[in-house]
Amino acid sequence: MGHTQAKFWKCALQVNPASYISYRGQEQQLSETDYNQQMLEVCLQENIKVLGIANHGNIDGVDAIRDLMNKNDILVFPGFEIASSEKIHFVCLFSEKDTSQKLERYLGHLDLLDPEEGVKPSRLSAEQLIAKVNEIGGFIYAAHCTSENGLLKKRSKHIWILLGLKAAQIPGSVEDLKTVEDGFYRKVIRNKEVAYKRELPIAIINAKDIETPETLKDLRSSCLIKMTEPSFESFKLAFQDTESRVRLNSDVEEKYYSQIKSLKVTGGYLDGLDIKFSEHLNAVIGGRGTGKSTLLECIRYVLELEPIGINSQKQHKDIIKENLGKSRARVELTIRSSTMNG
Repeated sequence: MGHTQAKFWKCALQVNPASYISYRGQEQQLSETDYNQQMLEVCLQENIKVLGIANHGNIDGVDAIRDLMNKNDILVFPGFEIASSEKIHFVCLFSEKDTSQKLERYLGHLDLLDPEEGVKPSRLSAEQLIAKVNEIGGFIYAAHCTSENGLLKKRSKHIWILLGLKAAQIPGSVEDLKTVEDGFYRKVIRNKEVAYKRELPIAIINAKDIETPETLKDLRSSCLIKMTEPSFESFKLAFQDTESRVRLNSDVEEKYYSQIKSLKVTGGYLDGLDIKFSEHLNAVIGGRGTGKSTLLECIRYVLELEPIGINSQKQHKDIIKENLGKSRARVELTIRSSTMNG
Protein backbone atom coordinates (compact mmCIF):
# COMPACT_ATOMS: atom_id res chain seq x y z
CA MET A 1 0.00 0.00 0.00
CA GLY A 2 1.43 3.39 -0.99
CA HIS A 3 1.65 6.28 1.45
CA THR A 4 1.22 9.94 0.58
CA GLN A 5 2.06 11.56 3.92
CA ALA A 6 5.28 11.66 5.88
CA LYS A 7 5.14 10.05 9.32
CA PHE A 8 7.50 8.68 11.93
CA TRP A 9 8.33 5.01 11.47
CA LYS A 10 9.76 2.90 14.27
CA CYS A 11 13.16 1.55 13.25
CA ALA A 12 15.39 -0.97 15.07
CA LEU A 13 18.79 -0.47 13.49
CA GLN A 14 21.08 -2.97 15.24
CA VAL A 15 19.35 -6.32 14.96
CA ASN A 16 21.40 -9.50 15.12
CA PRO A 17 20.66 -12.96 13.72
CA ALA A 18 20.29 -16.07 15.87
CA SER A 19 24.00 -16.90 15.56
CA TYR A 20 25.08 -13.60 17.15
CA ILE A 21 24.71 -14.83 20.72
CA SER A 22 27.77 -17.06 20.26
CA TYR A 23 29.80 -13.85 19.89
CA ARG A 24 28.77 -13.15 23.49
CA GLY A 25 30.03 -16.57 24.54
CA GLN A 26 26.54 -17.99 25.01
CA GLU A 27 24.68 -20.86 23.40
CA GLN A 28 21.58 -20.13 21.33
CA GLN A 29 18.59 -22.08 22.67
CA LEU A 30 16.35 -21.32 19.69
CA SER A 31 16.57 -22.60 16.14
CA GLU A 32 17.11 -19.93 13.50
CA THR A 33 13.50 -20.37 12.34
CA ASP A 34 12.07 -19.99 15.86
CA TYR A 35 14.32 -17.02 16.61
CA ASN A 36 13.23 -15.21 13.45
CA GLN A 37 9.56 -16.01 14.05
CA GLN A 38 9.70 -14.66 17.60
CA MET A 39 11.44 -11.55 16.33
CA LEU A 40 8.66 -11.06 13.78
CA GLU A 41 6.00 -11.40 16.47
CA VAL A 42 7.66 -8.75 18.64
CA CYS A 43 8.04 -6.41 15.65
CA LEU A 44 4.33 -6.71 14.93
CA GLN A 45 3.44 -6.13 18.60
CA GLU A 46 5.72 -3.11 18.90
CA ASN A 47 4.86 -1.68 15.46
CA ILE A 48 8.48 -1.81 14.31
CA LYS A 49 8.49 -1.28 10.56
CA VAL A 50 12.20 -1.16 9.69
CA LEU A 51 15.04 -3.44 10.77
CA GLY A 52 18.75 -2.87 10.25
CA ILE A 53 20.76 -6.10 10.39
CA ALA A 54 24.17 -5.58 11.98
CA ASN A 55 26.01 -8.77 12.85
CA HIS A 56 29.74 -8.42 13.55
CA GLY A 57 31.66 -8.45 10.29
CA ASN A 58 29.46 -10.93 8.44
CA ILE A 59 26.05 -11.25 6.84
CA ASP A 60 24.99 -14.60 8.30
CA GLY A 61 21.23 -14.94 8.55
CA VAL A 62 20.38 -11.80 6.57
CA ASP A 63 18.38 -13.53 3.83
CA ALA A 64 16.28 -15.64 6.21
CA ILE A 65 15.34 -12.58 8.28
CA ARG A 66 14.70 -10.45 5.21
CA ASP A 67 12.45 -13.03 3.53
CA LEU A 68 10.28 -13.47 6.62
CA MET A 69 10.01 -9.76 7.43
CA ASN A 70 9.25 -8.70 3.87
CA LYS A 71 6.32 -11.12 3.76
CA ASN A 72 4.91 -9.22 6.74
CA ASP A 73 5.43 -5.68 5.42
CA ILE A 74 8.55 -5.01 7.49
CA LEU A 75 11.49 -3.51 5.62
CA VAL A 76 15.02 -4.81 6.18
CA PHE A 77 18.23 -2.88 5.59
CA PRO A 78 21.01 -5.48 5.46
CA GLY A 79 24.40 -4.63 6.86
CA PHE A 80 26.97 -5.41 9.52
CA GLU A 81 28.92 -3.97 12.42
CA ILE A 82 32.57 -3.32 11.75
CA ALA A 83 35.53 -1.93 13.67
CA SER A 84 38.04 0.51 12.22
CA SER A 85 41.79 0.06 12.53
CA GLU A 86 41.56 2.19 15.70
CA LYS A 87 38.99 -0.35 17.01
CA ILE A 88 36.14 2.16 16.87
CA HIS A 89 32.85 0.38 16.17
CA PHE A 90 30.45 1.40 13.40
CA VAL A 91 27.26 -0.05 11.93
CA CYS A 92 26.98 -0.03 8.14
CA LEU A 93 23.55 -0.38 6.52
CA PHE A 94 22.65 -0.78 2.86
CA SER A 95 19.67 -0.78 0.53
CA GLU A 96 16.86 -3.27 1.00
CA LYS A 97 17.52 -4.24 -2.64
CA ASP A 98 21.15 -5.27 -2.11
CA THR A 99 21.77 -9.00 -2.42
CA SER A 100 23.93 -11.09 -0.11
CA GLN A 101 26.50 -11.34 -2.89
CA LYS A 102 26.71 -7.57 -3.08
CA LEU A 103 27.05 -7.33 0.70
CA GLU A 104 29.98 -9.76 0.56
CA ARG A 105 31.61 -7.47 -1.98
CA TYR A 106 31.04 -4.52 0.35
CA LEU A 107 32.84 -6.40 3.12
CA GLY A 108 35.75 -6.94 0.77
CA HIS A 109 35.67 -3.28 -0.24
CA LEU A 110 36.02 -2.39 3.44
CA ASP A 111 39.09 -4.62 3.81
CA LEU A 112 37.36 -7.32 5.84
CA LEU A 113 37.67 -10.21 3.45
CA ASP A 114 37.35 -13.21 5.75
CA PRO A 115 34.05 -13.57 7.67
CA GLU A 116 35.99 -15.57 10.26
CA GLU A 117 37.77 -12.33 11.09
CA GLY A 118 34.52 -10.46 11.56
CA VAL A 119 35.23 -9.41 15.14
CA LYS A 120 38.69 -8.15 14.25
CA PRO A 121 39.28 -4.58 13.04
CA SER A 122 39.27 -3.61 9.40
CA ARG A 123 42.54 -2.47 7.94
CA LEU A 124 40.88 0.88 7.21
CA SER A 125 40.86 3.84 9.57
CA ALA A 126 37.57 5.27 10.82
CA GLU A 127 37.88 8.17 8.39
CA GLN A 128 38.48 5.77 5.49
CA LEU A 129 35.56 3.55 6.53
CA ILE A 130 33.15 6.48 6.62
CA ALA A 131 34.31 7.69 3.22
CA LYS A 132 34.11 4.21 1.64
CA VAL A 133 30.64 3.39 2.98
CA ASN A 134 29.29 6.68 1.65
CA GLU A 135 31.07 6.10 -1.65
CA ILE A 136 29.32 2.75 -2.19
CA GLY A 137 25.93 4.21 -1.30
CA GLY A 138 25.59 2.93 2.26
CA PHE A 139 24.82 4.55 5.59
CA ILE A 140 27.22 4.44 8.53
CA TYR A 141 26.67 5.42 12.15
CA ALA A 142 28.86 5.36 15.24
CA ALA A 143 27.81 2.37 17.36
CA HIS A 144 27.51 2.66 21.18
CA CYS A 145 29.57 5.84 20.97
CA THR A 146 29.71 6.44 24.74
CA SER A 147 30.71 2.87 25.64
CA GLU A 148 33.78 0.70 25.18
CA ASN A 149 35.12 0.97 21.60
CA GLY A 150 32.79 3.90 21.05
CA LEU A 151 33.75 7.01 19.12
CA LEU A 152 33.28 9.46 21.99
CA LYS A 153 34.64 7.09 24.60
CA LYS A 154 37.88 7.09 22.61
CA ARG A 155 37.77 10.90 22.33
CA SER A 156 38.11 10.75 18.54
CA LYS A 157 37.08 14.32 17.86
CA HIS A 158 38.60 14.42 14.35
CA ILE A 159 36.21 11.59 13.37
CA TRP A 160 33.20 13.01 15.19
CA ILE A 161 33.23 16.20 13.12
CA LEU A 162 33.30 14.46 9.72
CA LEU A 163 30.28 15.41 7.61
CA GLY A 164 30.09 11.88 6.22
CA LEU A 165 29.13 10.62 9.68
CA LYS A 166 25.43 11.39 10.01
CA ALA A 167 24.42 9.59 13.21
CA ALA A 168 25.63 8.26 16.54
CA GLN A 169 24.04 5.74 18.86
CA ILE A 170 23.62 6.42 22.58
CA PRO A 171 22.20 4.04 25.21
CA GLY A 172 19.18 6.12 26.27
CA SER A 173 18.06 9.73 26.28
CA VAL A 174 20.43 12.68 25.92
CA GLU A 175 19.45 13.82 29.42
CA ASP A 176 20.55 10.46 30.83
CA LEU A 177 24.09 11.54 29.96
CA LYS A 178 23.89 14.71 32.04
CA THR A 179 25.93 13.26 34.91
CA VAL A 180 28.13 10.90 32.88
CA GLU A 181 31.76 12.02 32.63
CA ASP A 182 30.79 15.44 34.02
CA GLY A 183 28.31 15.97 31.22
CA PHE A 184 30.96 15.69 28.49
CA TYR A 185 28.94 13.37 26.22
CA ARG A 186 25.79 15.44 26.58
CA LYS A 187 27.65 18.61 25.71
CA VAL A 188 29.22 17.05 22.60
CA ILE A 189 25.92 15.58 21.42
CA ARG A 190 24.20 18.95 21.80
CA ASN A 191 27.02 20.47 19.70
CA LYS A 192 28.12 22.68 22.60
CA GLU A 193 31.67 21.34 23.05
CA VAL A 194 33.98 23.66 21.10
CA ALA A 195 36.61 21.05 20.20
CA TYR A 196 33.91 18.68 18.88
CA LYS A 197 31.66 21.26 17.27
CA ARG A 198 30.25 20.08 13.94
CA GLU A 199 29.16 22.17 10.99
CA LEU A 200 25.81 20.34 11.20
CA PRO A 201 24.54 18.64 14.38
CA ILE A 202 24.76 14.87 14.34
CA ALA A 203 21.61 12.74 14.54
CA ILE A 204 21.27 10.85 17.81
CA ILE A 205 19.64 7.44 17.67
CA ASN A 206 18.86 4.54 19.98
CA ALA A 207 19.76 1.16 18.49
CA LYS A 208 20.38 -1.25 21.33
CA ASP A 209 22.14 -4.48 20.30
CA ILE A 210 19.39 -7.04 19.70
CA GLU A 211 20.59 -10.42 20.93
CA THR A 212 17.16 -11.88 21.76
CA PRO A 213 13.76 -11.09 20.22
CA GLU A 214 12.51 -9.80 23.58
CA THR A 215 15.15 -7.04 23.51
CA LEU A 216 13.13 -5.37 20.76
CA LYS A 217 10.53 -4.43 23.37
CA ASP A 218 13.04 -2.11 25.03
CA LEU A 219 12.36 1.44 23.79
CA ARG A 220 16.12 1.96 23.63
CA SER A 221 16.33 -0.64 20.87
CA SER A 222 14.63 1.59 18.31
CA CYS A 223 14.20 5.17 17.17
CA LEU A 224 11.75 7.10 15.01
CA ILE A 225 12.55 8.18 11.45
CA LYS A 226 10.19 10.39 9.45
CA MET A 227 9.58 9.16 5.91
CA THR A 228 6.68 9.09 3.48
CA GLU A 229 7.29 5.52 2.35
CA PRO A 230 9.98 3.47 4.12
CA SER A 231 12.91 2.88 1.80
CA PHE A 232 16.66 3.16 2.10
CA GLU A 233 16.75 6.34 0.01
CA SER A 234 14.05 7.96 2.16
CA PHE A 235 15.88 6.80 5.27
CA LYS A 236 19.14 8.43 4.19
CA LEU A 237 17.31 11.58 3.15
CA ALA A 238 15.81 11.91 6.64
CA PHE A 239 19.31 12.31 8.06
CA GLN A 240 19.78 15.45 5.98
CA ASP A 241 17.21 17.11 8.26
CA THR A 242 17.81 15.44 11.60
CA GLU A 243 16.12 18.05 13.80
CA SER A 244 12.70 17.41 12.29
CA ARG A 245 13.01 13.84 10.99
CA VAL A 246 14.93 11.82 13.61
CA ARG A 247 13.59 11.21 17.12
CA LEU A 248 14.28 9.02 20.12
CA ASN A 249 11.29 7.22 21.59
CA SER A 250 11.98 9.11 24.82
CA ASP A 251 11.58 12.43 22.97
CA VAL A 252 7.96 11.78 22.09
CA GLU A 253 5.32 12.83 24.57
CA GLU A 254 1.88 11.36 24.05
CA LYS A 255 -0.38 14.26 23.17
CA TYR A 256 -4.01 14.29 22.14
CA TYR A 257 -5.40 16.94 19.84
CA SER A 258 -8.31 17.45 17.50
CA GLN A 259 -7.70 16.88 13.82
CA ILE A 260 -9.51 17.11 10.51
CA LYS A 261 -8.67 13.71 9.07
CA SER A 262 -10.37 13.93 5.68
CA LEU A 263 -12.66 15.98 3.44
CA LYS A 264 -14.94 14.69 0.71
CA VAL A 265 -17.03 16.74 -1.73
CA THR A 266 -19.94 15.39 -3.75
CA GLY A 267 -21.33 17.71 -6.42
CA GLY A 268 -20.42 21.32 -7.15
CA TYR A 269 -17.15 22.74 -8.42
CA LEU A 270 -15.01 20.36 -6.33
CA ASP A 271 -17.08 17.27 -7.11
CA GLY A 272 -15.15 14.07 -6.45
CA LEU A 273 -12.54 15.73 -4.25
CA ASP A 274 -11.44 13.31 -1.51
CA ILE A 275 -8.51 14.45 0.64
CA LYS A 276 -6.79 12.61 3.48
CA PHE A 277 -4.99 15.20 5.59
CA SER A 278 -1.61 14.68 7.20
CA GLU A 279 -1.29 14.76 10.99
CA HIS A 280 1.43 17.34 10.43
CA LEU A 281 1.68 20.31 8.06
CA ASN A 282 -0.72 20.51 5.12
CA ALA A 283 -0.15 22.94 2.26
CA VAL A 284 -2.75 23.91 -0.35
CA ILE A 285 -0.93 24.88 -3.54
CA GLY A 286 -2.36 25.84 -6.92
CA GLY A 287 -2.81 28.59 -9.48
CA ARG A 288 -5.51 31.22 -9.44
CA GLY A 289 -8.99 29.76 -9.80
CA THR A 290 -8.04 26.18 -8.94
CA GLY A 291 -10.17 26.02 -5.80
CA LYS A 292 -7.84 26.84 -2.91
CA SER A 293 -10.21 29.36 -1.34
CA THR A 294 -13.20 27.16 -2.10
CA LEU A 295 -11.59 24.28 -0.21
CA LEU A 296 -10.93 26.41 2.86
CA GLU A 297 -14.38 28.00 2.80
CA CYS A 298 -15.98 24.55 2.55
CA ILE A 299 -14.19 23.53 5.75
CA ARG A 300 -15.32 26.76 7.40
CA TYR A 301 -18.89 26.14 6.22
CA VAL A 302 -19.11 22.62 7.65
CA LEU A 303 -17.64 23.72 10.98
CA GLU A 304 -19.99 26.73 11.07
CA LEU A 305 -17.08 29.10 11.57
CA GLU A 306 -18.46 32.33 10.18
CA PRO A 307 -15.78 34.80 9.06
CA ILE A 308 -15.18 38.05 10.92
CA GLY A 309 -16.01 41.21 9.00
CA ILE A 310 -18.77 42.10 6.54
CA ASN A 311 -16.65 41.69 3.41
CA SER A 312 -15.29 38.32 4.52
CA GLN A 313 -18.77 37.09 5.36
CA LYS A 314 -20.08 38.14 1.94
CA GLN A 315 -17.17 36.46 0.15
CA HIS A 316 -17.74 33.27 2.16
CA LYS A 317 -21.45 33.16 1.33
CA ASP A 318 -20.82 33.87 -2.35
CA ILE A 319 -18.26 31.04 -2.62
CA ILE A 320 -20.55 28.55 -0.89
CA LYS A 321 -23.56 29.55 -2.95
CA GLU A 322 -21.64 29.42 -6.23
CA ASN A 323 -19.92 26.10 -5.57
CA LEU A 324 -22.36 24.18 -3.41
CA GLY A 325 -25.77 25.83 -3.52
CA LYS A 326 -26.61 25.53 -7.21
CA SER A 327 -26.21 21.76 -7.42
CA ARG A 328 -27.11 20.69 -3.88
CA ALA A 329 -23.54 19.59 -3.26
CA ARG A 330 -22.41 17.93 -0.06
CA VAL A 331 -19.24 18.33 1.99
CA GLU A 332 -18.20 15.66 4.50
CA LEU A 333 -15.50 16.13 7.13
CA THR A 334 -14.07 13.32 9.22
CA ILE A 335 -12.82 14.70 12.52
CA ARG A 336 -10.92 13.24 15.44
CA SER A 337 -11.70 14.98 18.71
CA SER A 338 -9.15 15.37 21.50
CA THR A 339 -11.93 14.69 24.01
CA MET A 340 -12.01 11.06 22.85
CA ASN A 341 -8.80 10.59 24.87
CA GLY A 342 -9.81 12.63 27.88
